[in-house]
Amino acid sequence: MATDDPPHTYHELITAIDHEIAAHRATLPEHHARITALEAEQATFNRHPNYTAYCHGGVVAVGGMGRAHILAHLGFYLLPYPHAISRLAEAREASDDDCLIRALRVACESDAALEVSGFAWADGQGLLKRGIVDPFWIKRPLFGLGQPAKANGLTPDQAPAHRGLYTLSPAELMGRFAAVATSPVDTFGNLLGAVIDAGGPLLDALGREATERDAAERYEADGASFAAHQRANGDRHWRWKPPLSGQGHLAATTARVRGVEMPAERTRGHAANWLDEHGANPRFRDGDKE
Repeated sequence: MATDDPPHTYHELITAIDHEIAAHRATLPEHHARITALEAEQATFNRHPNYTAYCHGGVVAVGGMGRAHILAHLGFYLLPYPHAISRLAEAREASDDDCLIRALRVACESDAALEVSGFAWADGQGLLKRGIVDPFWIKRPLFGLGQPAKANGLTPDQAPAHRGLYTLSPAELMGRFAAVATSPVDTFGNLLGAVIDAGGPLLDALGREATERDAAERYEADGASFAAHQRANGDRHWRWKPPLSGQGHLAATTARVRGVEMPAERTRGHAANWLDEHGANPRFRDGDKE
C-alpha cells in the first residue's frame, strides 16, 4: 500500500494508525527539547511594561472584580488611608464575609463617586483612549485593575505581599498604614508600597499562602462546575475531540511529579480520564494519589 493510499481494510487502517502514532511519539523528544529551549530564551527577556499591572490586578481580581470595577478601584486608591480602610471594615461587616479582598469589591461597588474620581485620575494620567477607558483594559481587566499599583511604584515581586495585606484584619491594616503615614490625608495608594516593604518576608509569606488557597479554590470550583455541567447535559462529543494543550501541560507536570510515563492519549476524554486517575492537579492534590 502506497503511503498516500487510503486503507482498504480494517487491518490496513489499524496499521496506518499505529504507524502515525509511532511517528508522533518519535518526535516528542525533539519537541520537548524545543519547549525547554524556548522557556530558557523567554527567561532572558525583560518584562513587559504592563507586567506589574497584570500581577497586581490579579491580586484584587481574586475578590471578584473585573472590567466593571476598574474605575472605582482606581478611585479607591485615591482615598485617604483612614477612609479607605474604614470602608473595607464596613463592607466586610455588611457582607458578613471575613475575606477583606472581597470586601474591597463591595466597597468599590458601594460608592459611585469612586468611579468619578478614578476616571478623573486616569484622564489626568493620560491613560484614557479618546476619552474612554482603554479598550484593552476592558478586554484584559487585570491590566486596568493593576494600574494603581503600577502608578504607585510597586513591582511584580511585591504582588504576594500585596495579597498578604488582605489577609489582615481592618484594625491591623490601619495600624500598619498609620505606622508609615506622615499625615492622615496620605492616600491608600501612596502608602501601599511602604506598608508592603515594612511587612517584610512575613507579609510575603502570608500572601503566598493566600494565593495558593485562592488557586486551589478556583481549581476545585472549576472542577465542580464542569462535573455539574456533565451531569446536566448528555452531550459527550467533546470527549472525542483532540486533547487540549492545557491537558498536555498538566499531564507533563503530573507525570513528572508522580513518577509515571507521559500518556499517549488520543482524545480529550482519554486525557481527562488519565488526569483524574493520576491525581491531577498535583499542585493541589499532592497527597491524594500516587
